[in-house]
Amino acid sequence: MRDMVEFVTSSLSNTGVIVSFQSLPTGMIPPNQYITFLEYFSDADLEAADEEITTERLIQANVWSKGNYSTLVNAVRKTLEQAGFERISEYDAPYTDGDSHFNKVLRFRFIDEY
Repeated sequence: MRDMVEFVTSSLSNTGVIVSFQSLPTGMIPPNQYITFLEYFSDADLEAADEEITTERLIQANVWSKGNYSTLVNAVRKTLEQAGFERISEYDAPYTDGDSHFNKVLRFRFIDEY
């Protein structure tokens, strides 16, 4: 089974922006654009003789930007799909007064083998 933090971080390292698991490090000033991610669901995908053969893992990537993030969103989508992820949804998170960045949420499915 893969270390998803390492796998997603290394997969997205070519985007040219900071990639961080769940949040930016404490005390870090948010750059103009960055990516956070988390695994929000994991469950057996295929079992045989009461043993898990593959695991379905659902990952959420959040693209944060002070401006237009279309290019970065496309890069995240393409990069994760090339790494074996299947995009299952994406949406713009609501922007509220006081927020410093816009947020695009992308959700992906990955089948992990033991």
